[in-house]
Amino acid sequence: MRISRLLSGEFVRYLMSGGLAVALDFGGYFVLLWLDVYYVTANIVGNILGFFGAFLLHKYFVFGKHDAIVNHFVRYCVINIFNLIAQTALLFVFVEYLHLDEGSAKFISWALTVLWNFFLYKFLVYV
Repeated sequence: MRISRLLSGEFVRYLMSGGLAVALDFGGYFVLLWLDVYYVTANIVGNILGFFGAFLLHKYFVFGKHDAIVNHFVRYCVINIFNLIAQTALLFVFVEYLHLDEGSAKFISWALTVLWNFFLYKFLVYV
């Protein structure tokens, strides 16, 4: 099987599973905002929900890895801790200094950090 065909199938599954993880992340974020939770706290909780959904979907559905769960989980955690810090810092800057609303700031900060994740997961986590 050609590598481009394999990667394109994985990438489509990555996008599908990512969509579900985003629904968990953003859904949790906006529900908590609606409940009047501080936006930084809401972002962290939403990220945690999306994190576990994404990890399980990426591991089993996208990359089809059924072994080394601890190894994969530790690597996944390291990348996602970095992403959470970067995303929360961007969110804070967008809201506090650029005066964007919390929803737009969440989307922009998320989009900026998710761009590199497919390759990080493919080549650093699920190897």
